[in-house]
Amino acid sequence: MKNQLSLLLLLLLLAISCTQKEEQRSEKPLSEQQLEFEIYDSLVVDYLGNLYLADISPDGKTFMLFNDQNDSIFLTNTEGEIFSKFMRKGEGPEDYRVSRYNPPQFLNNSEIIIPAWQGFYCYSLSGDLTRKFELGYNPSSSLLDLYNNKLAITKTQVIYPWEGRNGDSLGVQGKSFQLQTKRLEVLDLESGNFTPVAPFPDQSKFKTDQSAYFNFNYTTRLASLGDSIYVAYRNEPKIFIYHLENLNQPSSVLEIPFSEFVEKAPQDGNDLSSYDMRDVYSGSINGLIPSGENRFLINYTRGITDEEYNQIFSKTGQINQEFYKEIRKISTYGWILFDGKTISPLIEKRPEIGSLGKLISENEIWFTPNYSEVEKDYVVLYKTRLVSK
Repeated sequence: MKNQLSLLLLLLLLAISCTQKEEQRSEKPLSEQQLEFEIYDSLVVDYLGNLYLADISPDGKTFMLFNDQNDSIFLTNTEGEIFSKFMRKGEGPEDYRVSRYNPPQFLNNSEIIIPAWQGFYCYSLSGDLTRKFELGYNPSSSLLDLYNNKLAITKTQVIYPWEGRNGDSLGVQGKSFQLQTKRLEVLDLESGNFTPVAPFPDQSKFKTDQSAYFNFNYTTRLASLGDSIYVAYRNEPKIFIYHLENLNQPSSVLEIPFSEFVEKAPQDGNDLSSYDMRDVYSGSINGLIPSGENRFLINYTRGITDEEYNQIFSKTGQINQEFYKEIRKISTYGWILFDGKTISPLIEKRPEIGSLGKLISENEIWFTPNYSEVEKDYVVLYKTRLVSK
């Protein structure tokens, strides 16, 4: 009995010690915290090859993965058992053509939605077309991103940063375009109608007719949480927060205090007919994921200045593997946590962890494997949590 009481006392002291340690960590400013994606569980899928996690169903019972080589979709249960596999990229009447613009996502527990050429395509979990919503115009794309989700889904609406509306009259970039373009399209799921919303806000540097930017500088990142919609532009360190009731005017704007973020200067005139590769290697917001109110995981790239580009190019003589290796020495890349005021240092992750597939909360973040570091005899999805070391 005495030994049991001693053991209970020891466990209690350990629990108090751990609690105090966690409280001390939480009191540290975010800018001083060294965060890590800590692996604490995994899901093994019996598949020989590379699959990427696209989404997890709202009820948490179904995992959706895709093969990036042929756009095949795989659905598994929580044990990793594949119960459905199909490919709908093709020329058939129920297929989407050319390319998808986003990883497939769950519209609900029994339906999948894919933004692709000319609109949204919705499929059952067995791969049958359930409904299709056509834009009525041919979309364009400033930068095609096949791995990061940019869909915002509510019970009655789907919001997405389609590009190309009024392309015949406005073009796809330029001074006049910057004043008149709307960056998002809202689909009403009942009527099937699309409504353009969200012009460049007055607080954005892109809302100007004094100078012109290449359109890949304002490729739109989109995310949602509750009744809030979050918008960021690739080469502008700000987050524009909208309420669902008013998607034409942000309710607030957050400035992301990167220590270094290379913002490219606009063109002197309105001639955007050609660009140099140095224009592309700018600071970039690659991914935006809200984890709470005014709290975000952000994937970003510092970028390189024109001078740094010239120095690297003069050293390598061409754009090759050595060129990219030199860029990686200068240009910071990775995930940070932003609390609306300050940012964390880059979040550490183990080499086997690849791209982020789904955030449920800061205590449940799912990653695809880094296939350059792991064996390919099967697919392992890593379940992680954000911890302060």
